[in-house]
Amino acid sequence: MARRKMKTEPWADEGRDPLELLARLLVNGSYRVPTEGRSTLPALGSSDIAAAVGYMPDALEKHVALGVATRVPPAAVARLSMLAYRRIAAAVRDARPQPLDLSVPADRWRMRLVIYDAAHELIYPENCRPYGELAKLAKTRKVAYIAAHRIATVVLQEALNGGRQEFHRRLFKG
Repeated sequence: MARRKMKTEPWADEGRDPLELLARLLVNGSYRVPTEGRSTLPALGSSDIAAAVGYMPDALEKHVALGVATRVPPAAVARLSMLAYRRIAAAVRDARPQPLDLSVPADRWRMRLVIYDAAHELIYPENCRPYGELAKLAKTRKVAYIAAHRIATVVLQEALNGGRQEFHRRLFKG
């Protein structure tokens, strides 16, 4: 039985990652998108990037993509985690067994800490801390923390991948 090679990312055929382009184009400089016959094609500018980002319909995808591309400061990571709270809380409520009971105020606060840690880890992967230490800071059991963190990471990764696809579509497909 022959195995078909699956495309992992939709932009793999282009040979360029949209978030890398976003990061390069947001920084002032003389970077031009490499294309054949580039002297005949106008370079992408900051207005093209602003328009592509501005027309992205999903706010969470937009903020996650911008956060990862520009490596936002911790205050912006906190705003991103507040934006992602509702979607991640719905995923936690649907999980069986539920790692945190979101009807309890203390668990809602723990969930906010877990979401912040997951968003911080997504934006700064080099600053990962052990789950045991993070669970102790959130004052929760390690097993519950890991389950909630896994759910938050999955939702944020889906938003990041959706943001990549949407940015690519808005920038290159017009």
